[in-house]
Amino acid sequence: MKKFLKLLCCMMVVALMVSGCSKDEPGTETPTGGTPTVTDEPKVTDEPNVTDTPDVTDAPNVTDEPKVTDEPDVTDTPVVTDAPVVTDEPKVTDEPAVTDTPAVTLTPEEVKAAYEEFIEGKRKAVATTDAGMLEEGRSYFFDELTEDFGTKLEQNTLPCVIKSREKAYIDCGMDGYPELAIKLSYERAEYEDSPDDEFIVIRLNGDELNIVTNFAEYYRSFADINEYGYITVGGSGGATTYTNTNSFVTAEGKAVFLWTETGRFGFDKPYFPLDAYEIPDDVKEVVAREVGYAEGGNAYEMDRVSFSEYDCDSTDPEEQNRYNDEYLLNCYYTFVDDDGNNAVTDEEYIKLCNDNIVKLVTKEELDQMRADKAMEYGCTSEIVSGGLPEWIVIDEVKGE
Repeated sequence: MKKFLKLLCCMMVVALMVSGCSKDEPGTETPTGGTPTVTDEPKVTDEPNVTDTPDVTDAPNVTDEPKVTDEPDVTDTPVVTDAPVVTDEPKVTDEPAVTDTPAVTLTPEEVKAAYEEFIEGKRKAVATTDAGMLEEGRSYFFDELTEDFGTKLEQNTLPCVIKSREKAYIDCGMDGYPELAIKLSYERAEYEDSPDDEFIVIRLNGDELNIVTNFAEYYRSFADINEYGYITVGGSGGATTYTNTNSFVTAEGKAVFLWTETGRFGFDKPYFPLDAYEIPDDVKEVVAREVGYAEGGNAYEMDRVSFSEYDCDSTDPEEQNRYNDEYLLNCYYTFVDDDGNNAVTDEEYIKLCNDNIVKLVTKEELDQMRADKAMEYGCTSEIVSGGLPEWIVIDEVKGE
């Protein structure tokens, strides 16, 4: 009996110990009756690394790729759509040097061959100016030109005959492209010492021969063109007066006016006419200087230059006023002595002249003004100082 009781007590103690352990173990409590280790597995259901993978779902580099969808460099490229350099290209469309310069495609020999065809009567030349006796827009064969000039000379002066025709190849503007100069020499039938030489300059532009200028040398005058297209036409206006006009045929074949100058020489003091100028009488008395012809002493020379192209042979008052306004009021005066030195050095006197219409400058100033005017058209000092061309006789007519 004691053994049975002792065994029962042991069993009760064991039961109590087992029930006590299950109550104190928090991880085994299941108030809802479920299995917490299976339903609440946070490590499985909340696995952020698997379900919330931002690198995969949000992938901004893939879905929001702005460089691919907006690509401003491709769709908005103003350099391609506006491209003013391509559409406007003024250097291509407006380049006269390319369109008007046959030297780009023809050799000098080929250009000269075209000039020879004109001389041989195989092609015409079109006048692009009304200078001299030319009719602008008219086409001439060489013989027609010769006859037309001769007819006009007879109408204006005395009967005349053609004595010789000459040619020379020149290089206007020193650009390496040849032009043709022609000299037609006429002789007045009753005055063998009164020749009339007509000069023309021809240039090949594209497929067309153009006559770009005409000027003449006649009684008591001179005219010539040098090897680079610089032209001087002048003559005597009296025993102590001379005048000349300078022009230039540019490298593009255009004849341009440069200046006109008139000279007086042989006076014993610097002198220039004042009657044409509206100078107050009290000033005129100071500016005017009593002069006479030099006899054994220094002979002063006046040089009057105008950069305005205008001449007047009319006695009409309105024309005279235009002559004064457009020519005389644009003249510059200088005086030199026999040694080429400035004859007027009085600064107060120079200022008095300049303040009263008459423009008085030094020789050096006037030389610089002429050089500046010539350079506006590419006429350098080397061109101005060029030599005369080699004239070759084409044909010559012997008088009976």
